[in-house]
Amino acid sequence: MLKTLLGGITAKLRAEMAFIVLLAVAGAGAWLYVQLRSAVADRDDLLRRAELICASAGGDFTAGKLKRGEACRLKIAGLADFKARTDQITAATLAQALADHDARQLTDNNAARRAAAAARDAAHRMEIADAQAERRNLVDREWTAAVNGVAGLRPPR
Repeated sequence: MLKTLLGGITAKLRAEMAFIVLLAVAGAGAWLYVQLRSAVADRDDLLRRAELICASAGGDFTAGKLKRGEACRLKIAGLADFKARTDQITAATLAQALADHDARQLTDNNAARRAAAAARDAAHRMEIADAQAERRNLVDREWTAAVNGVAGLRPPR
């Protein structure tokens, strides 16, 4: 029974082989058509995005005598080069500003250290001059020079 059933199916398949091949070819064609439409849609989307990118970069995707996209590529390469040079100049300027700041800070610190040492020395001289003036009961030239030194003035001539 199975043998007769398989024989009948095989005979019907042979009789309809042209139709089955036609269905297979039509299925493959439909699949290829869908794939082509998808590829075309992807290409159109990429072209639209490329035109938008070029427009935002200030270029034209289909400009002049160059190949399509070449003017845009050159414009974007120029912008990238400009950004790299600007970043390099900015870094150099910042490094120089930091070096100048550090140099000024060092100069200010040294000046403050010298001023503090001078004030400490002037206060010490004032204490000595004040003690001598009190002991001798006389305010003299050294005492006046010490007062001027505490005030940051030059000693009298």
